[in-house]
Amino acid sequence: MRISMRNLLFTLILSLLALSFTANAQQNAGMAGHQMGNSKEKLNLKTPRVPFKYGLGMNKFRSLCSGCHGKWGDGTEQGPPLLHAFYIPTHHSDDAFYRAAREGVRAHHWTFGDMPKVEGATRKDVDKIIPFIRWLQKENGIY
Repeated sequence: MRISMRNLLFTLILSLLALSFTANAQQNAGMAGHQMGNSKEKLNLKTPRVPFKYGLGMNKFRSLCSGCHGKWGDGTEQGPPLLHAFYIPTHHSDDAFYRAAREGVRAHHWTFGDMPKVEGATRKDVDKIIPFIRWLQKENGIY
């Protein structure tokens, strides 16, 4: 049985298109849950040893933020994971984190509801929390 080069090329192109369509559908299905729901996705979370310079930020994060965002920023039933591409610096800048802590945030990516301002959080607290979050994001390959 001989297969013409034209038929082989056609079959190869169809196969590549099918693989591409499947990969895009799976990626879009994963993102849809993040944009529409608050179900917690299983993260391949790395919990590396926290360098000393981020220790105070980690402690402040744990006392002020982890109730909603999880001990390691991996989210809870009350709030989204900060270890998500939505929170990379080019999409949510450090200033956005300051405003969220100071003023709260209207829900726009998730269905957890609006984030209230963080009572008791000072500018100095957030000055320590943000570098911890950014370090944790980098350690987990978010950016």
